[in-house]
Amino acid sequence: MSNLKLGGVEDGVVHATRGLSVGTWSRAHGFEPSGSIPGSGTVARLSDSPVVGGLLARLTGSVTTTNLWPIGGDRLLATVGDELFLSTDRGRSWRVVRRLPESSGPMGVLPSAVCRHEGRVYLAEYPLGDETAKVAVSEDGSRWSTHVSRSDVRHFHGLFHDPYTGSLWGTTGDTDGESAIGRFVDGKFRPVGRGSQTWRAVDLAFTPESVLWGMDCSYAPRIEILRLSRDDIPPPSTDRHVDRPAPKAVATVDGPVFYAETVRSDETTWVVFSTASTTGTDSTGPKNGGADSGAVRVIAASRRSGYERWHQLVVRERAPALGAAVPRVPTANAYAFLASTASREVLINPFNTSRSNGEILVRRPSSFGDAPRLPTEVDALR
Repeated sequence: MSNLKLGGVEDGVVHATRGLSVGTWSRAHGFEPSGSIPGSGTVARLSDSPVVGGLLARLTGSVTTTNLWPIGGDRLLATVGDELFLSTDRGRSWRVVRRLPESSGPMGVLPSAVCRHEGRVYLAEYPLGDETAKVAVSEDGSRWSTHVSRSDVRHFHGLFHDPYTGSLWGTTGDTDGESAIGRFVDGKFRPVGRGSQTWRAVDLAFTPESVLWGMDCSYAPRIEILRLSRDDIPPPSTDRHVDRPAPKAVATVDGPVFYAETVRSDETTWVVFSTASTTGTDSTGPKNGGADSGAVRVIAASRRSGYERWHQLVVRERAPALGAAVPRVPTANAYAFLASTASREVLINPFNTSRSNGEILVRRPSSFGDAPRLPTEVDALR
């Protein structure tokens, strides 16, 4: 059986997928399916098969094949391979509303690809080939048009609404020259910083005084969590050349950083990041760049500590795969997908891990400070 994968959270409802099945999740009832995405991708169909999917998981590890996002009312968006689907009845029925680049991976885009901003829905496409990198926009999820097109980046990793300034942000990759973090202004993507792996990020975390991210890079000498003060961010309307701002490293980790959440407790704001356990080398890096990274880690730091004292909420090893012992057989990465609820809980969904695989773990900020300290946090950078 396919593993449960966390989707978005809206109006107290946690949306999730299990293979191509769509439904909701709760602690009381677990996963309750409502429908199925009619994805035509070979990988998705094989992974969704109880027999074939089980054999593939033993050989390569569990593969992520779907994404799911609530976008208001009864509407849901989903991606599988190079197809974008829309449901207007909470997942009971689906139709294709956009074709994604042919080189898109098994789940089409990254989970960070969809953002609701100023009444519209934005989608960051994720080509792995030579197609132009695009951000698409829609009023209601049914009809899409190109909002931004860039030929100087490989793809967009994610799109994010900054609740403190109302700006729409984006992240791009993957080589040094293609890596950027920036904002969308007047129909253009304007980098705040770019040009090195420091600026290669998937997800962003926004706080009142800063923007934080982790490096999405497996081959850098040091993989850092970074914090950029809002005082150092140039105005969004700036056209002239400005010096690239210098973010501050506040922690180091042993794997590329993918997903982020920000959650408030009664006393402070917490930022939560998850690292991925990756396999093989990075084809966009130097020759033979990168190697298998460490365990999946979910870490958190608070505003009270200046985001410089990090605690490990969850640590999980990647699930063993038979293909790891066979040359040229690809094996799957392991992740921890994240979401937060209106009741200030963080949901953690380990995927392709040796323990808690496909489960949704619930953590409250009141417990974060009791978790073990991250050994490679800011103290090691001084």
